Amino acid sequence: MTSASADKLRFTKDFLTVAQVGCGAFAAGQDLPNFQKHPHTRVKWCCDTDEQQARSLAKAFDIPCVTADLNDVVSDPEVDLIKIATSHEAHLPIVEAAAANGKHIFCEKPMALEEKEAFAIISAVRRGGVKLCVDLNRRMAPSLHALRQNWQQHLVAPRHQPWRYVEIERELFPEEEQTQFLIRIQDESYSYRLIHLDPQHGGGLLIGESVHWFDLACWFFAPQIPVEIQAWGSARFSHGAHVTFSSGDTATLIFNCGGSFDYPKELYEVTSHGALFRNRFFVENEYHGIPGLDRETFPLQHDDLPEIGAEGGFSGYTQKYRTRVQGLAGNSKEGHGELMVDKGHENMLATFVDAILHDKPSPCDELAGYLSVYLARLAIQSIEQRQALPVPVDRVHPCIV
Repeated sequence: MTSASADKLRFTKDFLTVAQVGCGAFAAGQDLPNFQKHPHTRVKWCCDTDEQQARSLAKAFDIPCVTADLNDVVSDPEVDLIKIATSHEAHLPIVEAAAANGKHIFCEKPMALEEKEAFAIISAVRRGGVKLCVDLNRRMAPSLHALRQNWQQHLVAPRHQPWRYVEIERELFPEEEQTQFLIRIQDESYSYRLIHLDPQHGGGLLIGESVHWFDLACWFFAPQIPVEIQAWGSARFSHGAHVTFSSGDTATLIFNCGGSFDYPKELYEVTSHGALFRNRFFVENEYHGIPGLDRETFPLQHDDLPEIGAEGGFSGYTQKYRTRVQGLAGNSKEGHGELMVDKGHENMLATFVDAILHDKPSPCDELAGYLSVYLARLAIQSIEQRQALPVPVDRVHPCIV
């Protein structure tokens, strides 16, 4: 049976049967709870090279089938979707096996460690006629969608506060027409296991983490494309990168691993046409310089402390967080109640499920996954050479048969 005819038979139903491949902390904390919550997915398999780990997770989430053999999963005719949450270097063979058997693929980031691997994944997906989504979830965070929408509306018809100071009325210079996107990440290096830093397995934090923010910048400025990148610092730990886009807009990433979990990790600021658009850790957007557009708050993905910080937003979240960790001692991530801001995981899953069931484009397809890896690799090269590097258009839009 061809993959096309298999799709015809498979999607006369209104749900997807899922196999979870990779049964570690991310599968337990995000994947399986999100699949169980979604009305059109059911998880049939837990698969991991550590069969006991798979069995433990299956028991916790009441999943019927367990295996350490990927062939059991990809050969099951009931399985529609493979969720990959393994170490990064294992993605390619799993994608190839899944695609060859007509299974759609939801893959954790980064899609690949090397450009050659990414090309092989693109080819495998296209040969198999399946859809792939890379979980570069920031592009699906509700608060960042709101931030982008308000920025785009401001570009069409800029409005300013009546008291705005203008020294002299004049035409804007070209660079004054451009938008700057600042992405500030402060993290703790001790939170990363050594496998994240191993170049054969995790690739270091520029590959393993910053693909999130390269992808976010490309999504934010689309249909512009990146044309130049300059990076500095350490590919393994703290680093920065400045990306210029085809209309002159820029994104600057500052990733600092010497920070503290005592303060929220991510801050996003967009400055454009006399206005500031600011996202504070996915729970609050601030807008400065635009009349009538002041503040938005966004609910958490999980909030076991609704009575704390009831005003919401950034101050509400920090109150919840401090309440959760007070009294803790030792090396523990377990606090009082669960808190998780909405970084777009559920939205990405829901949109991809809808794309499969109704034959729509993937919300973050194999080309987007490739481009984030390519930019991260180019950033490493820029660090090593200590210079800005061009991003050729043929690498942004590769021809892969």
